[in-house]
Amino acid sequence: MIKFIQNSVFKATLLFFVVCISFCKISAQSKNFNLLKNFKCLKGDNLYVLGGINFSNQYIGTGNYASNFNYNIASINNNAYKPGFFGGFRYEAIQNKKHVYSFEVSLNKYTSGTNYKDAIKIAPFSESFSKYKADDQFFTLNTSLHYKKLIPLGDTINNKFYIVIGPSLETRLSTQSADNLINNNYQRFVVRGDIGFEFNNRSYYTLFLHYKQGLSSFTKSPIKTTFNSFTMGMMFKVSDLF
Repeated sequence: MIKFIQNSVFKATLLFFVVCISFCKISAQSKNFNLLKNFKCLKGDNLYVLGGINFSNQYIGTGNYASNFNYNIASINNNAYKPGFFGGFRYEAIQNKKHVYSFEVSLNKYTSGTNYKDAIKIAPFSESFSKYKADDQFFTLNTSLHYKKLIPLGDTINNKFYIVIGPSLETRLSTQSADNLINNNYQRFVVRGDIGFEFNNRSYYTLFLHYKQGLSSFTKSPIKTTFNSFTMGMMFKVSDLF
């Protein structure tokens, strides 16, 4: 059932992307045709290029998971938000001159911290062990739907502050480590909820900070992994760059 929901969300997200792009038109009025320079959207809508860094962590509960491996917790546990990076595009649409909706696609490289909640003791050792070792470096394709609400703070003509909220779907692109491939421990998709703040400076650029909370497990039962991250970065209108 969970896999069916995840696949449905993924397909709906792709459909939304196609619909957004269909609202745009490409005009080639000169002999020197440049695709990005001639990419025009509906009035009030915008296409952005974005990039930045992410900080992520995994909270891991192994439950009754069993394997032939034993990993020393002291050597694999790193309860911290570790840095990675991302880049992508965002399409924003405005309704009634005040409601802003966006669709975002980005490629993400994560180097994640790991926090193991369960540990086992193996005699005669005094250390704690785990039967499972999480993959802490991987690439994903992220697709997000957001609603942006203007915060009436200061000069809202030139400098705009927004609160942003919405769901995202993270699709794993990297293969699993050899140990995890044995039991095929990872889900391909993970659903997350996003909330964040954005600052637009005179339409020159937008700075943003988002927090993403895992809503589904990144791993298969009985292992439960909550994948959380902070993202911060900057975005520019494509029309301003070309």
